Amino acid sequence: MHNESTNLSARLLATENISVVRASTVTASFDIKSRVLTLPMWKDMTPEIEDMLVGHEVGHALYTGEKYMDPIIENPRMKSYLNVLEDVRIEKLIKRKYPGLRKRMSDGYKQLNERDFFGVKKVASMEALILIDKINLYYKAGYACGVTFSPEEKMFVVRAERTETIEDVIQLAKEVYEFSKQQIEERKKQQIEAGEFEEDDDDDGEDYDFDLDPEAFEDMTEEEIQDLKDQKTFKNPRPSPTAEATDQDLESVTEKSFQQQLEDLADTSTEYHYYKLDSEYKKDTVIGYRRILTETVATWGDSEKFKYDDWQRENQTDLDKKNFDSFESFKTESLRTVNYLVKEFEMKKSATMYKRAQTSKIGSLDMRKVWSFQLNDDLFKRVTTIPQGKNHGMVFLLDWSGSMHHVIQDTLKQVINLVMFCQRVQIPFRVFAFTSDYRDNSYDWREVNRLNAERAAKGDLLNNATSRFNLLELFSSKMTTTEFYAMARRVIDQRFLWNDGYGMGGTPLNEALSWVYHNLGEYIKQNNIEKLSLITLTDGEGSRLHPISSQQLSERSYKSVDGQYKHVKQKHFIREENTKKTYELTDKSGQQTEILLRMIKDRYNVSLVGFYISRNHRRDLESVLNAHYPFFNAGKDAVIEEWRKAFRNNGFASLQNTGRDELFLIPQTATKIEEGELEVKADAKAASIARSFSKYLNVKKTSRILLNRFVQLVA
Repeated sequence: MHNESTNLSARLLATENISVVRASTVTASFDIKSRVLTLPMWKDMTPEIEDMLVGHEVGHALYTGEKYMDPIIENPRMKSYLNVLEDVRIEKLIKRKYPGLRKRMSDGYKQLNERDFFGVKKVASMEALILIDKINLYYKAGYACGVTFSPEEKMFVVRAERTETIEDVIQLAKEVYEFSKQQIEERKKQQIEAGEFEEDDDDDGEDYDFDLDPEAFEDMTEEEIQDLKDQKTFKNPRPSPTAEATDQDLESVTEKSFQQQLEDLADTSTEYHYYKLDSEYKKDTVIGYRRILTETVATWGDSEKFKYDDWQRENQTDLDKKNFDSFESFKTESLRTVNYLVKEFEMKKSATMYKRAQTSKIGSLDMRKVWSFQLNDDLFKRVTTIPQGKNHGMVFLLDWSGSMHHVIQDTLKQVINLVMFCQRVQIPFRVFAFTSDYRDNSYDWREVNRLNAERAAKGDLLNNATSRFNLLELFSSKMTTTEFYAMARRVIDQRFLWNDGYGMGGTPLNEALSWVYHNLGEYIKQNNIEKLSLITLTDGEGSRLHPISSQQLSERSYKSVDGQYKHVKQKHFIREENTKKTYELTDKSGQQTEILLRMIKDRYNVSLVGFYISRNHRRDLESVLNAHYPFFNAGKDAVIEEWRKAFRNNGFASLQNTGRDELFLIPQTATKIEEGELEVKADAKAASIARSFSKYLNVKKTSRILLNRFVQLVA
């Protein structure tokens, strides 16, 4: 739904394979074939009322069939009776199926009753209401509203609660209608007998004077004219009182008032547009790791396939030797880092499993305790059950944009350590670098433009069809050891970026997330993953989704109306076909990223972790704040200062409500892995040694923010 408060209703809708759209309409409707429920966009809405109304309409969609209209066609007077009694039935069924809706719907109706949606404040007394109105109030507003029933009426109230089928409702509606008719006629008869309808002797009726045609006065004297006027003046006598029930008498005033007020609550001033993520474009987005190794082999040759010997080292350039020594040193350090991470992981995993362990009694006597039966009531054996850990998986999206150039090597070293950790603990993984600069000669721009036009006409939000967008598969758990080290050696070498197509360009983050949205399910299935972590690392915001422009997504966009461009209030939404949820689009790329992340989480139930690299400058931090909290105005200085304080104390800052489970804002300096040195003097005392060791560990900790946080999340 459009409001986060309607999560309950959204889950309900997804279970029943029902899609919900909002439109400029005053009433709800349901398309049986397409399973689309169309709702108005209501004004002045609370979460309780919203859930109540949605739950009510879903009840109609599930349980009200076409037979419902047959009695109304035969007798239009039956409409309000059928509406009220069918509401009782479908709300009972929907609350029976989803007990969580009971209190929500009760609270919603209570709030509407307080707003006098049923119009009872205009009624002289509750006793003046006919039976159908009493039933309506009783089952919606509750007994506390003051409605009472005669013994004869109670029978119908009980039967209303027991209706299970539409046939039950139709039959009961006919009987309540006849009862109400007899009840009204009996009341009128009593009023007539009591003289409440006797004519007033002082009132002879209302005078009606018909004007004559002016041409009729031409040949008449004044006396003749007056006589004619006197003849045309007559008294309208009061009609004789009757005990017959009229349509107005039989109509449910509470149901009529409720429907009218509900229509008044609808906002018809806004246009609503719905889009879906494109799933038809067949371009091969992923550049596999084997292809990358093949395309970049010219820079390094085939040396990775062989063990480096003295001859090879002697024939290498100085740069080759330097890079080789640097990588060998990094590999050695990485092994120590990974060992540390694996130990942390095992400790956290063991602690978590111990916490989840359950001890229970079994039906067998513990013979070791039988001797103490007079003193001890607990003589049964116990069994401790430790739940098995879930199968983990990881997908990593790395920003391959130009602004990452100065930190990419340090970042990749962290990523490699993370990948080595996943290898050690046997977690399936894929690491993608999202890029706009990979040039594929087979990329047909004319075909792309044609597809763009087609998709836009159908309401598709386009992903990889809109621009140069690819995913470079840098690492995969399917790699051999040789392939892994060949790739690791290359990517942390600055010359990797010199290869044609591997330079750094834009930030197609949203395109990458849309690809993940469409393809993550297959990866989870293939690897039997129960808990997947999706990690994004970027230093900026992605581009906006296409083909919608910033101007189109504004609250008040321009539109041609009667040949003139006028401001028109519009709202734009993505409709998710699997979960049946809708997400409101804005012109902010950061919010579009948040929507895509929420869609991924709602569909696959994954853990979402983000790392955002930023300089510790006020301008840069303010840019981060504006991107993730665009409507935040007050207290910006305080927030930025809080982030800087977190940098100093923890090495990172944690951002909430960004579409992720956690988003860590990390300074550029934190991307570099530092081992630190453990310096202890020969004559140092225990306290001094402890401080030195603590400082040493702190350096390791703060320089591996990404790695430590990932281990915690996985464990």
